[in-house]
Amino acid sequence: MADHEKRLLTVKELREALGRDRVSDHTAYALARVYGVRLGKRLLVPAHVVEMVLRGEFDHERVNLEARKRRKWEGGGR
Repeated sequence: MADHEKRLLTVKELREALGRDRVSDHTAYALARVYGVRLGKRLLVPAHVVEMVLRGEFDHERVNLEARKRRKWEGGGR
């Protein structure tokens, strides 16, 4: 990783890096809750998670469960 590259991404930056048309807000936040860290109120994701997701090397089931749990909690679940 080059010196100028960020090591931690916001959820918005994560979604932009993965492609806004490929990843929903709920999925991006689920990825951040599973693989990220919370610093104060900020939820940050290590940059290597982008590569991991693009290679398909992440726990799909765990991320989907987290996304569904949050949608249900927010009143969006059916």
